[in-house]
Amino acid sequence: MSLFSSSAIILLHLKLLLSILMTMLLASQHGRTVIGVKAFRPLARLAKSSALISTMQGPDENTSPLSTFTSIQQQYKLPAVPDIIQLKENQRLVCVGDVHGDINALKRFLTVAKVFDGNRWTGGNTILVQCGDVLDRGAEELECFSLLTSLSKQAAEQEGSLICLWGNHEALNAAGLFQYTEGDKEYEEQIGHALDISSLNTKLWRIQFGGNQPSRWASYEPGGLLALPLMAHLKVAVQVGKTVCVHAGLTQHHLDMYGGLKGMNDIARKWIEEAHHRQNNNLGDYDSVEDVIKDANNRAKRAASSMPNCLGGGSGESSPVWMRTYSYPPNMPPRNSEKTQAILDEVLTTLDADRIVMGHTVQNQINAVLRGKAWRIDVGASRGVSSGTPEVLEVIKQPDGKEIVSILTQSEKIPKEEREISEEATMLKSLL
Repeated sequence: MSLFSSSAIILLHLKLLLSILMTMLLASQHGRTVIGVKAFRPLARLAKSSALISTMQGPDENTSPLSTFTSIQQQYKLPAVPDIIQLKENQRLVCVGDVHGDINALKRFLTVAKVFDGNRWTGGNTILVQCGDVLDRGAEELECFSLLTSLSKQAAEQEGSLICLWGNHEALNAAGLFQYTEGDKEYEEQIGHALDISSLNTKLWRIQFGGNQPSRWASYEPGGLLALPLMAHLKVAVQVGKTVCVHAGLTQHHLDMYGGLKGMNDIARKWIEEAHHRQNNNLGDYDSVEDVIKDANNRAKRAASSMPNCLGGGSGESSPVWMRTYSYPPNMPPRNSEKTQAILDEVLTTLDADRIVMGHTVQNQINAVLRGKAWRIDVGASRGVSSGTPEVLEVIKQPDGKEIVSILTQSEKIPKEEREISEEATMLKSLL
C-alpha cells in the first residue's frame, strides 16, 4: 500500500490559488461579477454572496452528489457481468491489453479481434476482455470508455459480452492521483461543462477539489460521477472458460483473502460506490484557502485509506493490479521460475483454469511463460507508451471441450506454440 498510505495527494498553494482565481474569473464571464474580491477573503461569504450567485440555490445543492445535477455519466454505463462465465461450443474469448487513452490503438485492437467494423460490434457472441489501463498516458480516455461502453451494449444484444478490468491506473485515478495523466481537457469539455450548465448553476463546485484536475477527480473518485455507471462494473479479475483474466496477476493468497473472484470483485465494487469523503461542498463554502487545501487532502486520504488491498499498492507491490511476478522481466521467463511456477499452478488448480492472461508489463509481442500458462498481452500499443503493434489473444472452445489458443495480428493467426517462451530456450539463446 506504499503508494497510497503516506499522503494521497500533495497540493501546492500557488496551484490552488490559481485554480480558485480561474473559477472566479469563469464565474464573472457568466454574469457573476467578482470585481474587488480578494483571494483570502472568506470563501463562505463569496459563495453565498449575491454578487457571485445570481439565483437562489436549494438547501441541498451544496452537499449533494454532483451526479444529482447531470445525466451525462449515463453514456459511460457498462452492463453488469458475472465473475465466472462458461464458454459455449465454438464461442470465442478475445483478450485486449492496455490502451492508455489512445482511441486509435483501441480501434486497432478491436479490429484485429474481429469484433468491430469501425462503427458497430460485429463479434456476435464473442466475449472480449479489456485487461485494464484504459486511463493515463493519453488524452482520449473518455472517448475510449465511450466506445467500450457503447460496444458492450451492442455485444449483449448479440449474446456476446465486453468486460473491462481494473488496472493500476484506474486505481490511481480513483484515489485522485493524476501524475500520469495528460491533463483534464477532455473532462472539462464534457463532464465539467455538463455540470456548469446544469441546475447547479455555478462553477464553484471545482474549488472543493483543490486545483487537482477537478473534472477528472469528480468523475473517478468513489461515489463520483462515473462510479456507479462505469467503475462499479469493472472487474478485478474474471474467469471465462479455462482462462483467468486480470490486469497484473493473481495468487492463492488473493483468493483466500477475499473469498475468491466474486469476493474480490464485490469489495472493489462496494468501495468505488461509496463517497468516503462523506459530503460535497459544491458552492465553495470555505472560510479560507487553507480550509480548501485541508478538505481536498482529507478527500483523497479518506478514499486511499479505505481502498481495498486488491486495488492498492504501488510499484513492486503484490496486489492483482500492481504485481509483476508473472510478467517481469518482459520477453523472458520470470526470475526464479520454479517458485513462480508453483505459485501460478496453485491458483490455477483452485480455479480449475488452464491459463492466466495479464497486461501491465509491456512486451515486444504477446507471449507466454511458465509452461504456456501465463500470457502477457500488453504490447504498449498507445502512443503514450511505445506505439506497439496491436495483437490480441484468442481462445476458442472446440466441440470436444478443448480450448484452442492463438494470437491474432493485423495479418495472420499465430499458433500459441510459436509464442511460448521456455527457460531452456532463453538460456540457449543467451549462449549463442
